[in-house]
Amino acid sequence: MCDEGASTSKAKPKVSTVTPAAPAEPETTGECYISRLPDEILYTIFNLLSHDQRLDCSETCRRWMDIVYSPYFQRKSKTSFSHCFGMTINSVDRKRLQRAINCEFSDCGILELFHTDLLRDQRNVLFEDPDNPVPSDTTIEDFLFSGDLQLEHIQFATSFDRARDFIGKRLPMLKNLESLSFMLVPPHYGLEVNKTDPEWVIKHEKVTSFSLQTFVTSGPYRLELPSMRFFVHEIDNDWDMRALIEAKERLEELEVKLYFVKYVDTIVTLQFPELKKFSVWLVREDDSPDPNTPGDDTTTEWFIKGMPKLEQMELRGTQMTMKLFRAVCLFGWETLTRLTVFSAQFNRSLFELIQELKNLKFLRLESCSIIDGGRLHEVNFPHLRHLELIKSHDCLRIDAGLSLIHTFKYTMDGKLAKVCRHMPLLEKFEIDFRAEHPVAEYVKKYFKHIPELAHLHHLTLSGIKTNTRPWNFCEPMPAVKHLVFRECHIARCDFKRISELFPELKVLETENSIIAYKIEPQGVDINRHFARRLKQYFPKCALVFTGGSTVEPLSTVLEMEDKNYDIKRLMDKEAGVIQIFQ
Repeated sequence: MCDEGASTSKAKPKVSTVTPAAPAEPETTGECYISRLPDEILYTIFNLLSHDQRLDCSETCRRWMDIVYSPYFQRKSKTSFSHCFGMTINSVDRKRLQRAINCEFSDCGILELFHTDLLRDQRNVLFEDPDNPVPSDTTIEDFLFSGDLQLEHIQFATSFDRARDFIGKRLPMLKNLESLSFMLVPPHYGLEVNKTDPEWVIKHEKVTSFSLQTFVTSGPYRLELPSMRFFVHEIDNDWDMRALIEAKERLEELEVKLYFVKYVDTIVTLQFPELKKFSVWLVREDDSPDPNTPGDDTTTEWFIKGMPKLEQMELRGTQMTMKLFRAVCLFGWETLTRLTVFSAQFNRSLFELIQELKNLKFLRLESCSIIDGGRLHEVNFPHLRHLELIKSHDCLRIDAGLSLIHTFKYTMDGKLAKVCRHMPLLEKFEIDFRAEHPVAEYVKKYFKHIPELAHLHHLTLSGIKTNTRPWNFCEPMPAVKHLVFRECHIARCDFKRISELFPELKVLETENSIIAYKIEPQGVDINRHFARRLKQYFPKCALVFTGGSTVEPLSTVLEMEDKNYDIKRLMDKEAGVIQIFQ
C-alpha cells in the first residue's frame, strides 16, 4: 500500500528574477567630504572663523585654500604690501598682488632706516634667496601698472614727490579700480614744495571713492576723476581748495578736514547740489570762538540751502558747530535724518534749535555739553529711533520725550533706572562702562533695573573690567537673545553666572575682548580649550569671536587694567631700544 504522506523528493529550486547587487566599492580612506559642499556653505563657515583658524583650514585642504583666494573673501580682506618704488619684485609678491582685490601699499623708500647699510645687506640676502627668486628686472611700479591686476581698491602710503614720480599718470592702467586712497606723509629727507614744481595729475575714469590725506606736505596737483562721488579730503593750501571746488557739483558724500579758519569762510560760499552726507572738522580751533555775526548767519543759511539733498551731517569741534548748527536746524530740517556732533560746547539757546529737526531718525552726541544752562526737557522727535549719548549726559534729560527710542547707547551713570523706565520700547541697548567717574557704585545700585526692558533682545556691554561684574547685581533676562562683550575683560569663572542670567541666549559675541584665567591648561590649545568650556555653559548658543578677542592669564589682565599700564609699557619699550643700540 502506498503511503500518501509528505513527499520525500527534493523540491526544485525556483528561478529568481532579481538581479544581484553589484559588490560595494571599498570606501576611500581619507576622502575630503568638504569638497562636496557648495561654496555658499563654505563662505558661511569661513565667516565664523578667525584669521588663524582660516589659515589652519587652508593648510589641510586645497578646497579651503581656493575659498580663501576667492573674490568673495578677497573683497572682504586687505593685502598689506610693503615695498620700495624703483626696486624689483620677486615671485612671491607677484602672486600676492595678482590675487589681491583690496591692497594697502606702503613705500619703504620714505623711511631713513630703509637706506642704512644694515638693511641694504639684508635686502641683498633676500634677493639672492633661491626659494623666492627675482624673475626679471621688473620694478614694483611697472608690475603694479602693467594692466593685468584685478585691484578694485588700493591705498598708497608714500610721499608727495615719490607718488608724483613713480605713479604719475599711470593710474588708468588699474582698469578695475573703484576706490583710491593716498596717505602722503613727510619723507625722512624733508620736502620743499614750490609753486613752480611740476603738477601731478591724478586721473582715472572709474574711481568713485577718493581719499587724500596730505599731512600738510602736498605740492601742486589736480584731480581728473569724473566718476568721483565720495571724497575724503584735507584742506591746507590753495591746491586742496581748488580740488574741492572743481568736484563740488557731483559729490554725494564729503568728509573734509580744515587746517585754517580762512578755508572755513571759503567753504561756506560753495554749493553742493548733490551732497547727501557732509562731515567737517576744523583742526586748529580758537580757544574761545566768537559767536556768529548776522553776516555769518546769512552766509551759512545760503550754504545749507545749497545742499537740498542733505541727509546726514557730522560736526566736530565747538567752532565748526557754532558756525553751522543754527542754519542746519532752521533750514536743513526737511531732509536731514542723521546728525552727529563731537566735542562741542553749546550755549543753551543754540542747542534748543535741535528740536526743529522733526525728521531726525539718528542722533549721536559725543563729549558735548551745555555751558550756560540745564538739559533740554521733553524733547519731541517723532521719528527718532536711534540715540547715542556718549559722555554727553548734560545735554538731554532722560524723560518721556524719549519713549519712542528703539536703539540707545550711552555712558554708564546714575540715570540707568530712568532709562529703563522712560524707554520701554528699547530693543538694542549698549552701555559703555569707560566713564570718567567711578561706575562701580552705579552698577551696584542701578544695573538691576535692566530686566524691566521687556522688548530688549540685543544687549552690548562695553569696557567692562574684571572687578566690575555687573551680572552680580541683576536678575535673569530671558528676553535677551544676543549678548555682546566689546573691549571687555572677563574672568573665565564669571561665564557660569552669565549663562544663568541669560537663559534664552542665542548668540554670545566677544569683540576685542579678553577672557582671563587663573590656571593655564597643559597640553592643549588655550583658545580651543576655553571655547569648549564656554560651549558647556552655552550649549544652545552660537559663540562668535571677532576682532582681537583672546585669552590671557589673570595676572596679565590685572596689569593691563592699571591706569599706568601704557606708560609702563612705553618705558619698557624705550629701555629695550636703548639696550639694543648699546
